[in-house]
Amino acid sequence: MVAVHIAVCTDGVFPEAVGGMQRHSRLLVEHLAGIPGLRITVVHPHQEGIFASSPNVQEVVIPGIDPDRFYLRELRRYSARTADALDGIRPDVILSQGFCLWKDIERFADRTIVHPHGLEMFQGLTVRDRIIGAPFRAMLRYVVRRSRATVSLGGKLTPILERCASGSRGEVVVIPNAVDVPEQPLPYPRHNAPVQLLFVGRFAFNKGLDLLIEVAGRLERNGMGERVVFKLAGDGPLLGRLRERGTPGNVELIGRVDDDRLATLYQDCDALVLPTRFEGMPTVVLEAMARARPIIVSDVGATAELVDEQNGHLIPPGDVDALHDAIVAFSARSVEERQVMGLHGHAKALARFSWPAVAGVFRDLFERIADERKSSVAPVNGGPGTHG
Repeated sequence: MVAVHIAVCTDGVFPEAVGGMQRHSRLLVEHLAGIPGLRITVVHPHQEGIFASSPNVQEVVIPGIDPDRFYLRELRRYSARTADALDGIRPDVILSQGFCLWKDIERFADRTIVHPHGLEMFQGLTVRDRIIGAPFRAMLRYVVRRSRATVSLGGKLTPILERCASGSRGEVVVIPNAVDVPEQPLPYPRHNAPVQLLFVGRFAFNKGLDLLIEVAGRLERNGMGERVVFKLAGDGPLLGRLRERGTPGNVELIGRVDDDRLATLYQDCDALVLPTRFEGMPTVVLEAMARARPIIVSDVGATAELVDEQNGHLIPPGDVDALHDAIVAFSARSVEERQVMGLHGHAKALARFSWPAVAGVFRDLFERIADERKSSVAPVNGGPGTHG
C-alpha cells in the first residue's frame, strides 16, 4: 500500500514556540507518525531535528516570522515561503495551521485543510478588539473559501466557519482538540468540606476572573466562605492587580505553576471552574476531564462539546448570577455525586478527545481527500492517472 503523504505547515512547534496551536502541531504530528499508511512532512521555522525520534517524520525548515516587523506583512511572506516549500514536497494532502498557507493557496486548493483553531478574531469583546480582528477575519474568509476543508473545533465555532465557507466548494469538518487521557481515572478526593474549585488560565479580563472574585465575595458574605474555596493558578496582567487590591478570604492566588504542581492541583480539586467570556476548546477543561474532575464553564466556543449536565455545568458567559448558582448547586452535591460527574467526563474524554481518537479522525479525513484527488485525475491517452 502506498502511504498518503501529509504536509503539516506550522509557524511554530512546541517547545521552540509556545502556544496552543504550537503545542497542537507537535502532539498531532507525533501521534500521526504512529499511524500506518501515513507519511508526514512538517514545514516549520526551527532547526531540523524536532521530530528526530519519529523516523516517519521529515522536516523542511523555512525562515520564520520576524517579530520586529509588521506582523501581517511578515505572515504573508511566511505563507509564500510555505507555498514554495510545498512545491518541492508535492504532498497528497496539506494541513495548514492558522494562516501558514495564505498567499498562493489557490495552487493547493484541492488538497488543503486549514485549521484556524479558536477563532479569537470573531470573539472580540471591545470595539478595539473587533477593529484589530478585522483583517484576520478577512484573511480567514479568503483562506476558507479556497481550501478543500476547514477544521472546526465544534460548538458555536462551526456556524462561524460555515458562513466563511458559504458559496465555496469547501466543507467544514468538526475535529476537536485532544489530550492525553489515562485509561484509569484519577481517584476523586474524599473530603466533604470545603469544596475546592480550581481555576487555571491566564489572568486576563476575558477569562472572567472578575466574575469569580465577585462570586467568592458573595459566598463569603453569605456565610459560605468556609464551604467553598477557590484556588487560582496562572499568570497574566491581572495577577499583580489582584494581589494589590486583595481578594476574599476564600480565594488563594497561586500564580504561575509548573507541570508537577498543576498535576497536584488537579488531583486535589473537586472541580475546575472557568467563567471565560470567549474561548475555542480550552485545554484546561480537557485536562480536568482526563483527570475525572467535574467542570463549571461558560457556554462559549466549543465548550458545549465537552460539558453537559452529566459532567458539569454550562453557564451563560458573563452571567455572575448563573455562575453563583452553579457553584452553590455543585457544592450541595455529595462526594459520590461529584465523583460520578467526574467519571462521566473521563469516559467522554477517553472516547472522543484522546489523542489516538482525534488522530484517527484526522487520518480518515486525509485518506478521503487523497482518494478523491486520485479519482478526479483522468488518465491521459489510456495511461495511468497522476497527481502531485
